[in-house]
Amino acid sequence: MSSPSREQLLETAKLFIEAFNEFTPESVVRYRSPTCKHRLLPASLNSPPQSNAEFAGFIAALNAIMPTFHLRIVDGGEPVVDEVTRKVVLHLKSRSETAIGPYENEYVWILTLSKDGKLVDDILEFADSLYTSDQIPKLKKAAEDAAKK
Repeated sequence: MSSPSREQLLETAKLFIEAFNEFTPESVVRYRSPTCKHRLLPASLNSPPQSNAEFAGFIAALNAIMPTFHLRIVDGGEPVVDEVTRKVVLHLKSRSETAIGPYENEYVWILTLSKDGKLVDDILEFADSLYTSDQIPKLKKAAEDAAKK
């Protein structure tokens, strides 16, 4: 089997982001392989890798305080595609209205796609660590408070 084309890899990355933007537990894992892991870096964020079920559960908990979430490629940004290793690198920004106010973050996601290029096998997410470390405790508390109601 030959490596998937650049076009196939970009199409899957596009579908993955579109599904992610639906922001439901089911949609965020729709284009992930069954063994996909989502890893959030840098290590200082103390976030263990998440399976599809764990990540879907995380999104389900967030939905109470963050019902929408939108990822987009940074203006003027162009995905980097390595056809041999089946990797797509995306520079992304997010925006969401939450129970604690607006949430806006910046990321680099490195997606490793399946041999046929149709599913995501691995997600390596580098987040703005200063912003993330400030916002995540606030979001967790808001989610816990919402769960008590």
